[in-house]
Amino acid sequence: MILMPVFLITLLSSTFDGMLNVNYSLKEYDVGYTVSEDSYILPMLETMKTVGAKSKLKLIPYAKEVGLEKLNDQSLDLYIEFGTREYVIYQTEETKAATMILKSIMSSCIQRGSIQEAAYHVEDITANPIPESKNYYGIVEIVYFMWCGILSISAVINSERKGQIRSRMKMSPTSAFSLYLGKFIPCVIVLCIQMGLAMIISFFSLGIDWGEKLILSLGILFLQAMAVSAFSIMLYHVFQNTAAAIVSCFVIVFGWGLFGGSFQTYMFTTTSDKMAAVSPIYYLNRTLVEYSTKGSSEYALPCVLILIALIVIGSTISVLLCKFGKGERV
Repeated sequence: MILMPVFLITLLSSTFDGMLNVNYSLKEYDVGYTVSEDSYILPMLETMKTVGAKSKLKLIPYAKEVGLEKLNDQSLDLYIEFGTREYVIYQTEETKAATMILKSIMSSCIQRGSIQEAAYHVEDITANPIPESKNYYGIVEIVYFMWCGILSISAVINSERKGQIRSRMKMSPTSAFSLYLGKFIPCVIVLCIQMGLAMIISFFSLGIDWGEKLILSLGILFLQAMAVSAFSIMLYHVFQNTAAAIVSCFVIVFGWGLFGGSFQTYMFTTTSDKMAAVSPIYYLNRTLVEYSTKGSSEYALPCVLILIALIVIGSTISVLLCKFGKGERV
């Protein structure tokens, strides 16, 4: 529970290092051009220059021989020759993106005629930053393995069973809720210690960066420890069998992790968005990863509400089953 997350973080971060850490930015392209005296493009040439500048295309006039020479020695990214009713674009393999932008601008100009500058608007949109692979998996594997905490919780349950705590407490006026807290509190403590040690080891050995909102992230992880404990204890009360409870938990958690980004990153996932929406792990991963990369997350509130709901529902079912005898052997 402590070392396996660190091992998986190391393995997955190195494997998917090329997929993540790809925050692209559009470069500025120099485009050479020549225009025949009777070209159809002349009425809209100045507009094209202005619109192109907004889209990071700088149009520069060159004679054809000079322009092609500069294209060959990579002083220019593109060269375009405007004829009477046609145009020819000279490009390289590395500048196909610039060709797509230029064609888009020309298409707009030709369809609208001599469009005005104000009619063409270019807006930069701030996209969510993509974390480095080690930071992504350094966070999501801690989240995933905490949900596997039923293994550690089984030690608490089994020690209580071996000590016949339930039989002893039946002779006292202790309530079902107090009996439940006797399991719940040590389970939360065990999970916090284990995942806390895993976080410390991964921080010093791999340099995992949890971002500036570390306190908020720790608060969410503490809520997760409570939700995992409540959920796991509920499974023990429902099945009254250690093996059945562990197997059922692992099946559920694996499904949540599969659709929630524990293995395949949620940024480049090929699985169903609807399945991700019903996975508590998805909201935890989105919140904690976005806290680390941009310092805020719109998923934080639904994440907290889901964890609180799991705590309340799991605790209520466990107390009721304990009170009415269903959890007699737990």
